[in-house]
Amino acid sequence: MKTERRASSGYLVALCSLIYFVSYFARKDFAAVLAAMLSDGIIDKSIGGFIGMGLFICYGVGQLVSGYLGDRIRPTILLMSGLVTTAVCNFLMPIVPTTGLMIPVWALNGFAQAMLWPPIVRILSDNLDHERFVMSNLIVTSAAHVSTILLYVYVPICLQFADWKTVFFTATIVSSVAIVIFAISLMLVTMDKKPAAKKQETAGAQTTDEKPSDVNFLALFAKSGVFMVFFAIIMMGFLRDGIESWLPTLYSEAFDRGAGESILVSAILPIFSILSITVITALHKTRLFSNETRGAAVLFALAIVLCIPMAILINFEQSALRLICLILAAFVCACMHAINFLYISCLPSRFAKFGKAATASGFCNACTYVGAAISMYGIGAISDLMGWSITVVSWIAVAAIGALFSLLAFGKYRGFVQKGE
Repeated sequence: MKTERRASSGYLVALCSLIYFVSYFARKDFAAVLAAMLSDGIIDKSIGGFIGMGLFICYGVGQLVSGYLGDRIRPTILLMSGLVTTAVCNFLMPIVPTTGLMIPVWALNGFAQAMLWPPIVRILSDNLDHERFVMSNLIVTSAAHVSTILLYVYVPICLQFADWKTVFFTATIVSSVAIVIFAISLMLVTMDKKPAAKKQETAGAQTTDEKPSDVNFLALFAKSGVFMVFFAIIMMGFLRDGIESWLPTLYSEAFDRGAGESILVSAILPIFSILSITVITALHKTRLFSNETRGAAVLFALAIVLCIPMAILINFEQSALRLICLILAAFVCACMHAINFLYISCLPSRFAKFGKAATASGFCNACTYVGAAISMYGIGAISDLMGWSITVVSWIAVAAIGALFSLLAFGKYRGFVQKGE
C-alpha cells in the first residue's frame, strides 16, 4: 500500500511559506549585520558592497538556471538543493579565515537561494487557478516579510549579548530545521506537476494550437512585451534591495546614530511591505492595477513623489525630520514591494498555460537582482562621493526609468493578457 498522498493546496501554501520564510532569513542576515560589521571595522564599504553584489549577481544568474530547470525537473529537487546549500554557506560565513573569502561564499549562497522561488511558483501555479495563485502569493510573500521583521528585531538583541557571527549560525539552524521538515514532507506527500490536459481543464481552454513544450519562451516574451518589463524590474530591484540593504548605514551616517539603533529601525520596512502587498492584492482586482505594467507605472510615479521631500529633509538631524525620512523611505520600499508582487508573483502565472511559469519567474527574478547587484555597490559609491541627499536624488531618476519602461510594455502586454483570458 502506498504511504504517499497528494498534498492539499493549503498544505502546499504552508510548506512554500516556510521555505520562503527561511530563504529571507538566510539571505538578508548579511544586510542586517552590515552596519555592525562596518562599525566594528570587520569590513569596509568596498568589501561589504562586493559581498552583497556577489550574492545578487549569482542570485540573478541562478534564477535563469533554476527558472529553466524548474519547468523541466521535479521542483522538490531544486528546493532541497537550495536549502542545504544555503545552510552550509551561512555556517561558513563566520569561520572563513579572511573577509575576502566571504565574497565567494555569499555568492554561492545567492545561487542556492535562486533555487527556491521558481519551483515555488511552479508548485503553486500547477495546483491553483490564477485567482487562488495570487492569494497564495500574498501568504507566501508575507511569510518572507515576517521573517525580515524577526531578523531585524533579533539582530540588535544578538549584537547586545553576542556578536554578528551568531546571526549567521542562527540562520544555519533555522535552515537545517526547514530541511528536516521538508524532507519529512517529501516522504508523506507528492508534489508532481499535473498532466497538461488536466491543467487545461482547470485553467480554461488553451489559447494556442501549440503544445506548451513547443512554445519558444523568447518569442513568447517578445510577443507579450515582457522584455520591456525586464528593464522596469531592474529599476525596481535597484530601489527595493538597495534601500533595504543600505538604510541602516544611511541612518547611522546621515543622522549620526549607533549601529544597533540603525539596524532596529530597518524592522519597519517589512511591516510596510506586508501592508503594501496586502493592499496591492486587493487592488489587483481593479481595472487600474489588473494590468501589471500599468499598476507598476503608477507605483513608480508614487515613489518619485515620495523621494522628493526625502532628498531635502535628509540634510537635517532633528528627530521629527529623521522620523519623516524613515517613513518616506519605508513607503518607497513598500511601492517597490508592490511592484515586485505584480511583476514577480502575478506576471509569471500568465505564462502557466504555456508551461513557462517557472521560466518567466526565473527571468523576472534575475532582472530584480541585476538591479540589486548594481545598487549594492552603486549606492555605497554614490553616498561616499556625493552624500546621501544626492543618493536619494538618484533614486528619483531610477524610478522614472522604471515608470517609462512599464508604460512602453503596456500595449503589448495588455493584448497578451486579453488574448489569454
